[in-house]
Amino acid sequence: MAPKQPCAKYQYVVTASGPKIVPVPDAYSKDEESPADYNSGGYLQVKINDTFKDGRYLVLRKLGWGHFSTVWLAKDTANRRHCALKVVKSAGRYAETARDEIKLLRQVMDANPSHNGRNHIVSFLDSFDHAGPEDSHICLVFEPLGENLLALIERHKKTGVAVDLVKVIAKQMLLGLQYLHDECDLVHTDIKPENILISIPDVEAHIQSELSRSPSPTSRRVLVPPKQLARVSVAIPHHKSARERQVQIFDSQPLASPSSFSCPNSPARLSYVSRVASAQSALASFASSSNSNSSASGSGSSSSVSRYGSIMVSSSVATSLSNDTPPTSVASVTSGIGKLAFTGSPEAEKVPSPCTCTCGVQEAAGTMEEPNSKPAQQPSRPPAGPSLLSQTAPANLKPLPPCLQHPHSPSLSQPHSDPSSQPDALPDESLSMPPPLPISIKIADLGNATPTRKHYTEDIQTRQYRAPEAIVGRTDWGATADIWSVACVLFELLTAEYLFDPQSQGDLFGKDDDHVAQIIELLGDFGETKWGGRFSRELFDSSGALRYIRSLKPWPLKRVMVEKYLWSERDSEALCEFLLPMLTIDHRQRAHARDLVDHPWLEVDPLSEDLWGW
Repeated sequence: MAPKQPCAKYQYVVTASGPKIVPVPDAYSKDEESPADYNSGGYLQVKINDTFKDGRYLVLRKLGWGHFSTVWLAKDTANRRHCALKVVKSAGRYAETARDEIKLLRQVMDANPSHNGRNHIVSFLDSFDHAGPEDSHICLVFEPLGENLLALIERHKKTGVAVDLVKVIAKQMLLGLQYLHDECDLVHTDIKPENILISIPDVEAHIQSELSRSPSPTSRRVLVPPKQLARVSVAIPHHKSARERQVQIFDSQPLASPSSFSCPNSPARLSYVSRVASAQSALASFASSSNSNSSASGSGSSSSVSRYGSIMVSSSVATSLSNDTPPTSVASVTSGIGKLAFTGSPEAEKVPSPCTCTCGVQEAAGTMEEPNSKPAQQPSRPPAGPSLLSQTAPANLKPLPPCLQHPHSPSLSQPHSDPSSQPDALPDESLSMPPPLPISIKIADLGNATPTRKHYTEDIQTRQYRAPEAIVGRTDWGATADIWSVACVLFELLTAEYLFDPQSQGDLFGKDDDHVAQIIELLGDFGETKWGGRFSRELFDSSGALRYIRSLKPWPLKRVMVEKYLWSERDSEALCEFLLPMLTIDHRQRAHARDLVDHPWLEVDPLSEDLWGW
């Protein structure tokens, strides 16, 4: 029996020649841009291997899309590096916004490059106009970045992101905003998880690796529905083309952010590389003594070498590494070492050979177990301590492990070299440096940014992250509007839930009413902030009470964290001391980024397992 065909779907649209019933393009995915936006004034049809700016930028794959533009991974053939190419819709309002964004981006790039916060703002590289088949499109070029914080939240939607990791993200967000506010005199006005992107260390190697193993870009050809007219009563002659317009929509393939394990000096990686180096040393010593004994006894064992991952072992040992070997044999010891080296991390296969690693490591004290002894629990990180230096450096200036030795120092292949004839091993500079951070974020999408005092618009911020002064329609808002949004984002990272998620209730009240009610329940009365806005009289009555919502149930933030999210009293209080100054309803009394970047709550143990486990 033939499979049942799905029913065709149709939609009613109004066109210049009158109303029509047309089939809905079933190949359209809601995860990608709408084919209707490829009409005049909309997106440019971009395909893989298209070139821009006289062949300089070669399109490799689609990274994503937004209401204003599509974004593509491209190769800058002039500078031999990859970049993110943003192709803006061609309509006048989008082009004007793009030109404003370019001016702001140039201002941000030039303000104060030495400021610590500059590294947490996306780098703008180039801009140009591109002539399409119908219209001209403005294109912007940025550094390529990984996923946004919304993807991080989605990965931790059951428990929330680890607190220590949120602290690192918070510190960097505040540094970036301090740079925007104080050095550039700009308010971002649209801080939300989608606009905070994760930076990729060694981005070129990461992109090359991902391109080599990721599937080829996929796409679908779909019909472009007729552009709907705003005034259906106006009859405009419509010349139907012999062939309906189609567009090729590619599936987005954003760059995956590397895990914290791949950070060059992460404690997780250090711990793994340390175990591998120790196992390598033990195996080499065993192989050397085995070969010496076999030579002395005249045995004919092979001296050839087999590679197990990154560890070199003699073939006589390698052939004996099997699961059915008696536990008292030599192979049981080497097998245990092999497991220590190869399964010490869930991502061990992703780590390069330890002999190519540039991280600082410490020789493990005990690398071989007794055959019948209880296996020791493998640590996931070095023991906690004041600094990475004290955890990884040898106690009495011992030579570095083989994977870190100077190119001309003794290696495992020279076990009988005279130490006195070799130059001293030079300590790796990374050993004297503090631990690297496990994540680096960058604030992106400055298309809605505006000077602090000369506002381009008064309609700012995405709903869930909108500050009280913006809700009531005041015009005296400033940089602290971003700080309110930061607090909402941090709460969302910690809990995987919105801090405020207003809903409308038919004709009873609207989202603004519910938003104000939720804020009052969490933080208290609006005070003087409720007045002076263009929506004040719609939200509050003459006595200052909410006009449409009367029943309120106060639930302060500290109690929310304890009662709903089961935080301890102590942890909840510490969090509130940090967040509540950011959630001050009166924007004139709200803390600035510069007031918060050194807050005690942001201090973290750089070797915390939670910090490195994302």
